Amino acid sequence: MKVLFIEDDQSIQDTMELVFKFTMSDVELLPALGGLDGIDMVRNTRPDIIILDLGLPDISGYEVLKNIRENESIPIVILTARSEPDTRDRCLELGADDFITKPFRRSDIVNAINNLVVQNKEGSEKTAC
Repeated sequence: MKVLFIEDDQSIQDTMELVFKFTMSDVELLPALGGLDGIDMVRNTRPDIIILDLGLPDISGYEVLKNIRENESIPIVILTARSEPDTRDRCLELGADDFITKPFRRSDIVNAINNLVVQNKEGSEKTAC
């Protein structure tokens, strides 16, 4: 499974790499350090899931979310330091599938991804019937 991680903080990228290495070894983590790079990688790599930070150096994470949602139905997990309820609500309204605040626990990420994989599998089975 390919997971695109759009996050500009290299230390968080490194942490996420370790999370997947030790808990979900079947995940190929695709790092993007900016929003525009992340949007390009969605088109070029066709990830199964996207983890998206809102605070990016080049464009807003909201803009990245809107852009991806206009063209793709890939599950998106927001991972951000912003914990205000209106931030969460806005992300979900724009099409995010889950919302996790930093600092995060390894289990938060693993559970979110596992839940989205199960939901997508069930959705595709219903479509196939």
